[in-house]
Amino acid sequence: MVSKHMVKFREMDANELGIREHELGEQIFRLRFQLTTGQAESVKKLREARRDLARVKTLQRAQELGIRVAAPENASGSANAKKPEKKARAKSSGKKSSKKESKSKSE
Repeated sequence: MVSKHMVKFREMDANELGIREHELGEQIFRLRFQLTTGQAESVKKLREARRDLARVKTLQRAQELGIRVAAPENASGSANAKKPEKKARAKSSGKKSSKKESKSKSE
């Protein structure tokens, strides 16, 4: 599943990603400080900021390595994606042999 944040970050160039990384780093610092002083009520913002920072760093590294990240076909997730078909198991002829039978055959 592709996050709506990830789509937004993919549209940014290297400079914009660098600026966003710096902003997120400061935001995480402020949120952690508020959390330790008891001013923050929700950890959700901190969690999202950390995830966004990881997304930005991932995209920066991909650009650094020259890896082109393909845009997903379905940006809303894989709800309509085709599921891989299960392979039919080949039926063996005859009955299954137990461990005891295979040992006696090998002796």
